[in-house]
Amino acid sequence: MAIKKLKGMIWGRFITLVLIFAIPAFFAIIVAGSELGWFDIITWQDFLYLNKAETISFMPPGWAKFFVWFCIPFFFSLPWVAFLIIDANRVGETFDNMGRAMRKVSLGLNIFYSINALIVFIFFLLPFGSPLIVVVASFGMIPWIIKKKTGKKLPRWLTFIPGLLLSAIPIVLAIGFYANYGEAWNNLWGLWSGDLATGTTTLTTYGLVHYLYGFGYSLAIGAVLAGFVSFMYEGAASVDRSVKRPKGILYIVEFLIAAGIFTLYLLIDMGNQPTRDILFYVISGLAIFVALVEFILRFFKKTKRGDKDNVPMGAYIMLPIFIGVDLIRTAGTLEVRNYALTGALALSCIVYLVLFLLAYSFAGETYTSRWSKSKDDDDDDDDDDDSSDDEY
Repeated sequence: MAIKKLKGMIWGRFITLVLIFAIPAFFAIIVAGSELGWFDIITWQDFLYLNKAETISFMPPGWAKFFVWFCIPFFFSLPWVAFLIIDANRVGETFDNMGRAMRKVSLGLNIFYSINALIVFIFFLLPFGSPLIVVVASFGMIPWIIKKKTGKKLPRWLTFIPGLLLSAIPIVLAIGFYANYGEAWNNLWGLWSGDLATGTTTLTTYGLVHYLYGFGYSLAIGAVLAGFVSFMYEGAASVDRSVKRPKGILYIVEFLIAAGIFTLYLLIDMGNQPTRDILFYVISGLAIFVALVEFILRFFKKTKRGDKDNVPMGAYIMLPIFIGVDLIRTAGTLEVRNYALTGALALSCIVYLVLFLLAYSFAGETYTSRWSKSKDDDDDDDDDDDSSDDEY
């Protein structure tokens, strides 16, 4: 591999390396934290029965402890870790491509999209998707190994029995986990959305979604207002060429605006609803007004942003969605609010996911996925390497 490629992928490789260790640690923390009483997601007692009424036995206590304490952290993280190790080059290039693509988005929105995607990934995809993913991966492992070693693709019926044997433990884990899916989901959803009746703090009352929504809302406002300040500098520079746009100061302005709004969001009591609503409607209205003014002036003056300018496009899309969700929140119950806020955050997470898939696809042009390679492909790669060595 060329040195320049290694230099370009250093951050992508670092993120990939962190994920290889972080994902098993996540499942270990879920199991250990549940057993220690930090939270209640999955414990060995959940594997004793297949129903909440405890009328359908599943396994004895000794086996339940073995499967939960040792098998869940290992098998639930195995497909993710295998994917990251086998496709490390392509995944690293994917993160590098995402970094280049998101340089056009303001720093604050970059942080928000990344944190939001990470939290949604941790809260929903990892715990509830991994049991199914490991079963599917176990069935697909035998055909992949055969194709990798021999270059031949066998009929599915020939690999079904070996695949079934290989997936025996993952199937048991999936049955035990999904049999208690409702309880695990309620526990995670309670941490995510809070409980108005039993909560004693803002976090336990309104949930993590309250903070994440306010964080994204504040960054969107900051990006729009900082973009308008940048536009004013552009106008001044067109009149007086000695005026230069202080890019560092614009980052500071964006950060200070976002930090100030987020502080207000946290300090103003949720119980003081009329005052809170009026204040944030004024802030939202101001942001929409300056965004429209900038758009109209740019349209009539036919001015465009420079190639190196950060475009708050994510804020222009995200802000109306967040404001619309806020209207739904004030008109509905706490349950409506939770689903509305989660929906808004999910949309921003989908944006990040689509970008990741596109970046992964483009990374395949440089690094072909090793999942799709056969024995013949590997031999061709070796021949290419030998011929390149001969040239030198």
